[in-house]
Amino acid sequence: MRKWLSIALVCLWVGNTGCFIFDEIDQGQAQMRHHSPEGRGKEEASDKDPTGGLSLDTLRERGASVIDDLSDRAEQLLARKPDPENVVVRCATGSRIEFKRKFDCQSLGGRVLSR
Repeated sequence: MRKWLSIALVCLWVGNTGCFIFDEIDQGQAQMRHHSPEGRGKEEASDKDPTGGLSLDTLRERGASVIDDLSDRAEQLLARKPDPENVVVRCATGSRIEFKRKFDCQSLGGRVLSR
């Protein structure tokens, strides 16, 4: 009987210790958010207006402009011509021989093999 009681007490103690640790972690994260430069501005703004002052139309406009910027950037990257120096070569890395781009082979410490 004493054995089961001691096991139950140990389990109860371990369980309570874990809850205490998680509570302390949550409190620490809340304090870090409160004292961070970004957190101060957000809390002040949320005190004034719970929605943050952004309407649905404003969010749509911002989202559309972000998508436009990303698509423009993707078009620019795809329109560039590939670097003629960065061709696929045989690369010896350690005891392996693989086919990789020249710059990737060199950045991994490999040796470019002649054909």
